[in-house]
Amino acid sequence: MIDPRSLAKIYNQYGFEAAKCREDGIYVFTIRSGHFHNADIVKIGDVGDEEKVFDEFKRSGYACKIRKYQNTEAVEKELFKGFFSVDSTKSRLEKEYDKHAEAITKIHSDNGTYSYINSKYTINEKQGEWDVVNEIYSRLASRKPILFLVEAAAGFGKTCTAFELLKKITNLSDDKVPLFSELSRNRQAKIFRYVLLDEIDRSFPLLSSALVRSEIQNGNVPVILDGFDELLHQSKNKESEGYDNTEPMLETIGELLKKSAKVILTTRRTAIFDGDEFHNWVETHNDDFEIYRIRISEPTINDWIPLSRLDELRRLSFPIERLNNPVLLSYIRCITDQDFLEVIDTPDLIVEKYFNSMLERERKRQDLRVLPNDQYKILKHIAKDMIALDYTSESRDYISDLIADAFSELLDNARKQYPADERPTLDELVTKLAGHALLDRSADDGQGIGFVNEFVLGNFCSELIMEETSGEWVGNSRFVEPSVVAAMPRSQHRREKLWRALKFFLEFLPAKEKLSYTIDLTGKADIELSDNTIESLEINNVELGKSYEVRNYLFIGCTFTNTTIYTDRLINVTFVNCKFYNCKIDKQGNNGEIFTLGCHSDSTEFLSELSKADDIPNGSNLDQIEALKAEIYVLEKFWPKGRPTFTKHRPIKGICANNNTFRQDQILSAISALKNKQYLFEGDKISFLELNMIFIPEIKTLLGKV
Repeated sequence: MIDPRSLAKIYNQYGFEAAKCREDGIYVFTIRSGHFHNADIVKIGDVGDEEKVFDEFKRSGYACKIRKYQNTEAVEKELFKGFFSVDSTKSRLEKEYDKHAEAITKIHSDNGTYSYINSKYTINEKQGEWDVVNEIYSRLASRKPILFLVEAAAGFGKTCTAFELLKKITNLSDDKVPLFSELSRNRQAKIFRYVLLDEIDRSFPLLSSALVRSEIQNGNVPVILDGFDELLHQSKNKESEGYDNTEPMLETIGELLKKSAKVILTTRRTAIFDGDEFHNWVETHNDDFEIYRIRISEPTINDWIPLSRLDELRRLSFPIERLNNPVLLSYIRCITDQDFLEVIDTPDLIVEKYFNSMLERERKRQDLRVLPNDQYKILKHIAKDMIALDYTSESRDYISDLIADAFSELLDNARKQYPADERPTLDELVTKLAGHALLDRSADDGQGIGFVNEFVLGNFCSELIMEETSGEWVGNSRFVEPSVVAAMPRSQHRREKLWRALKFFLEFLPAKEKLSYTIDLTGKADIELSDNTIESLEINNVELGKSYEVRNYLFIGCTFTNTTIYTDRLINVTFVNCKFYNCKIDKQGNNGEIFTLGCHSDSTEFLSELSKADDIPNGSNLDQIEALKAEIYVLEKFWPKGRPTFTKHRPIKGICANNNTFRQDQILSAISALKNKQYLFEGDKISFLELNMIFIPEIKTLLGKV
């Protein structure tokens, strides 16, 4: 039998009021919306005449419905399905997915078909064995609140993954309706709390935000927020300042993560989510909700290109690595065989051919009599305005005015190319350009349009950055990553030119991005590395320490492949939980100060040659008093003096930071000793250490807290 109080609580949540009813076992709930008066009549148990009650309320002007429920779960499902218009909402979301898929395929070919590319990924730093969409979908039924953080570099499938998850939920979940938002489109509010409320109102305009939030927390409305990084105003100088702006957003999301809520954020990889402050925020909410951090790897060429075309590329000794970009791979896959053979004839011009193809296709698609070079100038001007005013999408009216104001003479000349009886007005021609295939034309809700993808945006941005004559380009770091991604398929000369143009600005970026972008653009690590930490970076085919010293540096959880390390030029450098594959050592003099802890290599000789201090046991050659002091120093990072409580997890970066008390080898030795005593162990993340709760009494004694 249904509990009457629980029944009333559920109905009240949806705006119903309990009406007086003289029949035992019958409960009536009424709701008014404008001139519509509705009444739900619910019978509990075996007594009571519901037909009599139905007639009474019908005579009073109510549209009545007799409801029969087996339990409160059935009540919740029925009301949710009715108020959230499940069928029509899913139909709308299916159309959004179809529009997204069509925008990707039709841009290259009228006969193209869309298919999602499953890239490799890691989940909580372990290699995924399924696929990203199913990793998330399989956990949506969990009773626990979960935050999914899906990270990937520009163009590696964040938005496609978000849409694919949307499709799966829409098609397979009868009892769930996603709230889906591309945050790059919402420019109406600058504070994330209001952005979220705006998205709730947009997705469910007839429902109160309180009701939607309640159903989010019940797990019935999974929240998919694509492009969370669009709202991050990261500081160019200090990671912590960037986090100060991020924390209120995360706290707003944390407020949603109650009961059975599921929130999925997609974002670029940003240093903010690798910082101590973010990990501390995660730690404070460990008991409130689970976090799954998913990182999408770079898609492989084999996933994109048909085998026959791959064989042709190999036969011609085409530099296939140049194609390793989703936009170009999609282009190569969709074009005709004849176009394919023409494109691969000159590898260095593949990007130019891509844009020429797109611009010529646009002339036919829209009967746009603006020359490709002129179209290119217009699009580049839009990118210039984006960099200058720091935005990536704006209203259609704004983009139209921007085009009309800057290119009135060019457009007048283009209008003359039409016959008099077909000649468009200036506004009509501008409208065609604002609906260009290289601009995102799916923003019919008026929330803003931008470039169709990060590669196209980056192409124009990289050109504008290289045109900066001062050699000291300064802009929002938001535009750097797409510029680097767009430069990767270009010639070595062009990549190095972009690097020289960015060199000044790279000094203001986090160390990880500075080194990563340098390697991507130059194929080398020839920059000064000092007094910093890099976590979870893949470093391939470079020479570390050849031209510049690496001094006071900490590498945590990095993977080195085909890397030559000049050990005499590494001074006070520590590798923690790093992996080395097919790496070499060039030792021209005595080893610098190099320390390793918990590292792995495919060659045992490599590690022993890299450092004589690998996994130092029990204090090494330190005297026991100094060793004990070092252990206390490490433990005090978890439980500082004067603080009544301890922190269970601490990032290795913070523990191993340079200090005036102990050398790096002493700290590593202390960590190793504490791990041997089982006071510490590696947590779920390779960049963290965790206190063993079993030994808290012994730790308290060692720290003098008894």
